[in-house]
Amino acid sequence: MADRITKVLCTLGPASLNQNTIERLQERQVDLFRINLSHTPIDKLAETIECMQKYASTPICLDTEGAQVRTGTMTEGVVVCDRQRVRLVAERVVGTADCLTLTPPSVFESLEPNNLIGLDFDGAVLLVLEVGEGYAETVVLNGGKIGNNKAVGVSPSPDLPPLTEQDIASVEMGRKYGIKHYALSFANCAEDVALLRKHAGPDSYIISKIESKRGVLNLDEIMAETDEILIDRGDLSREVPLENLPLLQKSIIRKANMANTPVNVATNLLESMLSNRKPTRAEVNDIINTLTDGATGLVLAAETAIGNHPISSVDMVLTLIEQFRRSLDGYRIVDLLESAPLLLPSLHGRGGRDDQARISRSHVPRSIIDAVPSVDVDVETAMDIEQIAQGVYSPLSGFMTQEELEGVLDGHRLPSGDVWTMPIVLQGKPENFAAYDPGQSIRLVDHRTGEATAILHIEDKYEVDLDSVAKRWFGTTDMKHPGVKRFASRGNVLLGGPIEYLGPASIERSPYQLTPQQTRTIFDIKGWTKIVAFHTRNVPHRGHEHIIANACERANADGILIHPVTGPKKAGDFQTDAILGAYEKLISLAYPQALLATFSTYSRYCGPREAVFTALCRKNFGCTHFVLGRDHTGVGNYYAPNENSDLFESIGDIGITPVFFDTVYYSQEHKKMVESSQPDQDGFQSISGTMIRDLLDDRKPVPDWCMRKEISEWLLEKQSAGEPLFIEAP
Repeated sequence: MADRITKVLCTLGPASLNQNTIERLQERQVDLFRINLSHTPIDKLAETIECMQKYASTPICLDTEGAQVRTGTMTEGVVVCDRQRVRLVAERVVGTADCLTLTPPSVFESLEPNNLIGLDFDGAVLLVLEVGEGYAETVVLNGGKIGNNKAVGVSPSPDLPPLTEQDIASVEMGRKYGIKHYALSFANCAEDVALLRKHAGPDSYIISKIESKRGVLNLDEIMAETDEILIDRGDLSREVPLENLPLLQKSIIRKANMANTPVNVATNLLESMLSNRKPTRAEVNDIINTLTDGATGLVLAAETAIGNHPISSVDMVLTLIEQFRRSLDGYRIVDLLESAPLLLPSLHGRGGRDDQARISRSHVPRSIIDAVPSVDVDVETAMDIEQIAQGVYSPLSGFMTQEELEGVLDGHRLPSGDVWTMPIVLQGKPENFAAYDPGQSIRLVDHRTGEATAILHIEDKYEVDLDSVAKRWFGTTDMKHPGVKRFASRGNVLLGGPIEYLGPASIERSPYQLTPQQTRTIFDIKGWTKIVAFHTRNVPHRGHEHIIANACERANADGILIHPVTGPKKAGDFQTDAILGAYEKLISLAYPQALLATFSTYSRYCGPREAVFTALCRKNFGCTHFVLGRDHTGVGNYYAPNENSDLFESIGDIGITPVFFDTVYYSQEHKKMVESSQPDQDGFQSISGTMIRDLLDDRKPVPDWCMRKEISEWLLEKQSAGEPLFIEAP
């Protein structure tokens, strides 16, 4: 994603003051963490700052209490009724319906009979009848609830000092922790800003909060003194009619833009997300309008401090900012109909979106299609056709031409410059393709069903030296290598060009066979924007569990896509339904934040090239991180342990982050799984797939240190019911 044009400020509180949330917010490049001093006692401030600084380097902003009136501590569930008498006091008491505290005590010096006092927004309204030293007698004109530490509006507004004693002490503490950013609540004039800067230091960065009539009237002089302003729509609405607020916001933003002063907007941006996973349509519209008005920053307060979905709230704001940024260059209605979540990686390749449009289903009449000459394709090629059509292989739009193949083999890139490491080719023997030349079109027929699944528009026909290609592709010409053997057996004539998809063959399919569009939709519904992909071909054992848990922790992931490969298997491999059922069992036991889906492809066994290729495919499914073991997609001893990481490092950023793991062993000493590149250490027990297969084949349970008991028992029960666990030899 391009650099953001709008800043995001987040208040941290009980819902977010923890390592996981703080680290995830920093990964999302939140610009500022805010501490609300109205809700953070001075004796808790150092602890709060230390917690933030321990887990993130994001700058912290101390937001002063300022010249505001608040209720004190209240008994739970206090409600006052019309015409009821209520005594207000400066003394610290636990408030009831009869008597409650107002802070700061100096407010009583400004109160007069006939003043109106509003307790919280749209709450109780009191009329002052009598004022004495440290108290006021009032009558309730409008009943309502009264809560702890709630903002209080007084009309006419009292004259209060711009900083409280706690503010001054908090700023002094902030300076000791290296904090430079401070927000001034109820900035009423330039002198208020200057006073805060005097305490915060000449190198401080001041954000002046405009939340009173006086602040609006003195806006020009405040902007001349401050670094930024912040429109607090909550407190401002206590003094300004609610129906005037939208136009007032537009006017303030316009003045700030003209003065080149950054302007932030706060309050109720995503209030419904305190409890809901998704905002209301009105909230989304409000944010886009606020950005269109010219706001340069958005502030999340309760949403991230006490809400149930702090990360999802930030992600929604980031999505709206990115959508607004893209709209600045203009947009088409058709673009707005797309459902791809903007915070997930785009389809790989600069031309990804356009290429996918070219692979839409053909609407050519069947009578014409049937007249096109045909070529049978095997199951692996049929799988490649579907993956191209669904965007899994983006930016490919068909089978590779010679120029594309040579670029991939020699430089790991397509002619467009996009990184791509895996040859995707249509091979045949000379006699198979003798009748076809560039400029022609042919039907590609799935040999399993006799159905045509695509039309290939031939752009290139070329012969290759099988040994030369094999050496560059697999690093060897050894026919014992299964990838080399398959490639060499298929012929040295290749056809390249884009395909036109006719639809899938009518074969039995797994309900877990989700397309990239579907996984991205599910991630969006779940509110996931950091997703780890886990590639596997086997049932889960304790080593897999260790990798899944640690990968999610390293990536600060919202969820994980468990994505087993379900293409053609060899004798002795686990059946697909055994793998899926075992992972369903694991997810229900330990990983609720997981999505299980299948990846319909096959192993080429080409080590580093396949490691990058499988990562790029998971990027197209919408994942941001990809798990890689030392021998990922390798075979035998053809590839060195560090070749995967070396290739990733050499090709640079590809839009998905690899999460590397050493080999996982069981440590008998520590009674847990550990990673190590030293297989011969004492007390290290390797996890052998062969051992697991042999035990299950003999109908014996796998040791609990190696496989979770519930999964082992489930597999044995399945086997006892007559359902095979393994692929049988033909």
